Amino acid sequence: LSAGIESELKELQMAGARFAVDLHWEDDPSGAPTDGRRVGFTRTGLDQAEFLVAPNPGEGLKPLAKIASGGETSRLMLGLKGVLARADHTPTLIFDEIDQGIGGRVGGVVGAKLWRLARNHQVLCITHLPQLAAHGDQHFRVEKVQRGGRTFTTVGPLTEGERLAELAQMLDRLLQQRDGRV
Repeated sequence: LSAGIESELKELQMAGARFAVDLHWEDDPSGAPTDGRRVGFTRTGLDQAEFLVAPNPGEGLKPLAKIASGGETSRLMLGLKGVLARADHTPTLIFDEIDQGIGGRVGGVVGAKLWRLARNHQVLCITHLPQLAAHGDQHFRVEKVQRGGRTFTTVGPLTEGERLAELAQMLDRLLQQRDGRV
């Protein structure tokens, strides 16, 4: 698992990052007896698992939940889902704003990885990054509308022309943000 994720991370512009899983038991005086000690037992069993990551070369492994930035977490989750999808034949993979904290070049790489995952899985991805969205085969517009003093969310498929216009608007918003116009 660790080697597979590290390979994925290299492709996602995190060369040199390390990943590990720490499996351990936690002592609990009222827990299950095993190997001459009592250990905590939860609904998921005896083993406690924690993902550890060293995002940059020269750093020690630390808990993912405590040190990873938004962009690092996004890439780690894509790497993890990509590796696990090879072993687990989950039919649908959902990525909600996997573009958080990543930029253009990495967005293109993430989009290509999602497209490859879609060869064997249905992939649903919510994104605001045009480099990532451009890899999709089918696009939907999700909008909030107000009617009669209430807010509703609408979802509708885009035609090819609407898809190109939406990608162009996404790119324009990205350029405006970069240039400080927004």
